[in-house]
Amino acid sequence: MRLAQRLNLPSTPSAAWLRAAVGPALCGAAYANGLAHGPAPLLAALLLAVTLYAAVTQRKAVALPCFVAAGVVMLALGMSLVPGYSRVDLGVVSVNAGKAVAGLSAVAMLPSAWRWNRACTAAALACLVLVPALAWAIGFVHWAPATPAHVATYAFGNLFGTIAEEWFFRRWLHTPLQRYGRWAALVITAVLFGIAHVGGGPSFMLLAGVAGLFYGAVFQFTGSVWASVLLHLALNVLRAALFGG
Repeated sequence: MRLAQRLNLPSTPSAAWLRAAVGPALCGAAYANGLAHGPAPLLAALLLAVTLYAAVTQRKAVALPCFVAAGVVMLALGMSLVPGYSRVDLGVVSVNAGKAVAGLSAVAMLPSAWRWNRACTAAALACLVLVPALAWAIGFVHWAPATPAHVATYAFGNLFGTIAEEWFFRRWLHTPLQRYGRWAALVITAVLFGIAHVGGGPSFMLLAGVAGLFYGAVFQFTGSVWASVLLHLALNVLRAALFGG
């Protein structure tokens, strides 16, 4: 059985070639617009395309290490560890072009259907109330409502990083970990999500870990990465709207 079938991934080789080309094409656009420099961005985009293609089309012996390698490359791009990508300064937030390449490559190669249900609504409402309340209680945020223009710019700038993070943590980590049980997948992924935000300090790690529980719950309820992307983006935008980002 192919790894793609085990993880419920698309596995049509003819279509996979076209989807795999999205990342290098976006990287080429970044070079053309002065947002990428040197060989590293192109090499990373090509490596991501090849490993994603193999993960989707090859049998488990080849697909599994390629699946892991694709996750590592995507994580490096998403965390701005690949040199050569410029940051786009939008004023209220700056975006690394590598995150767009990582997130949109994953969207193209590993599409996810949109689903939502009542359990998602309950989890989303709980997340949007409890996480900001916890952030306020521990003094991490302070009341500083933003203008609509600030919020809109922040939402656009935050979108690509959110997509990259959710495809990595839900598709790459949560889905395979479900073989050890739903609770194990939920908790382990949330803890790792919190650790990934270590740069923001202990309080931010705690808040990210708690939010990760809700993102994972929404993903488990639906099997849709888009549902977790929506909740993740909504929480980030709510923070920007009420507390200035």
